[in-house]
Amino acid sequence: MRGAICTICTELFDSSRDVSALRCGHIFHGDCLSPWLNQSMTCPQCRQKITKAAIIQKLFFSRPDADDSIAGEPSTSPELARIYSKLEETQNKLCLRDREVSKLSAEVSAIDDRAKQLTESYRLHIVLTCIF
Repeated sequence: MRGAICTICTELFDSSRDVSALRCGHIFHGDCLSPWLNQSMTCPQCRQKITKAAIIQKLFFSRPDADDSIAGEPSTSPELARIYSKLEETQNKLCLRDREVSKLSAEVSAIDDRAKQLTESYRLHIVLTCIF
């Protein structure tokens, strides 16, 4: 498919748009072919008359340079690698957050203990002041 163009819009075929075909063998962007066929039931390239049954709505292409990904679909290996990398990054961030939470929980616990000690000390001071 390298270098092939849609003769309706004259743009190159790429993985971002669906490709449709007619029984005569000509291929076009799906979103280019539909409006054409609403006006004329002939191939835009060879002008052969066609029927609705002669339209292949979506073609799938294997890429010899990759992992048999389908044109229009993200390449599996690079996409998975990106997702795994993102997952690992997120897990590392979560681990750091867990450590921060543990550290802050320990600080809160120490502050609570100190507050209890001060409260006990204050109560003892009040009791002793009232007695003497």
